[in-house]
Amino acid sequence: MQIEILVEEQSAEEALRHLLPKLLEGRVPAKVINLGSKHKLLHALPGRLAAYAKRIAAGEILRVAVLVDRDNDDCEALKARLEQAAASAGLTTKSAACSEQTFTVLNRIVVEELESWFIGDPAALRKAFSSLPRIAPDTGIFRNPDNGGSWEALHRYLKKHGIYKNSFLKIDAARRIAPHLDLQQNRSRSFRVFVAGMEALLG
Repeated sequence: MQIEILVEEQSAEEALRHLLPKLLEGRVPAKVINLGSKHKLLHALPGRLAAYAKRIAAGEILRVAVLVDRDNDDCEALKARLEQAAASAGLTTKSAACSEQTFTVLNRIVVEELESWFIGDPAALRKAFSSLPRIAPDTGIFRNPDNGGSWEALHRYLKKHGIYKNSFLKIDAARRIAPHLDLQQNRSRSFRVFVAGMEALLG
């Protein structure tokens, strides 16, 4: 079996490059495919899923994960669009599968952006940036990592402590923080749901 993960931008690709070895523990090979933007991913998704369905029908043991940011979209509508694309390709998703049924596609939405995952793990932030003071997880932006405006909130916090004083370097941040993310301790619900979904995808 192999897994292909579709993402919308380079910082997600960079984060997964560090997260997947922890998640997969060498059990299966995985490939991350960056489609360049959320718009491009959503546009290309029906065709890509149809192509995956043909490969699976030809005997390939393949699983697919789709990871997109919610941004300002309606979460239920976005999830429905992802689910419909899989259904149209004849592929079963985790959401559509019965409790013991094998599924092929995992659709996951980051609420609302990748930086929510970083805010959800203050210890990882301090390991990435040793100049940060001790972070109380029940205060400020750390109280609810999925609360919205995550990249701006993280940039304001880091800038306050002398990091990324001008623009927020999203790819660099992912490269620095993602290696330290703890799979079990993250307070971001969307991170925990992603981790659990990936584990289920492995079957």
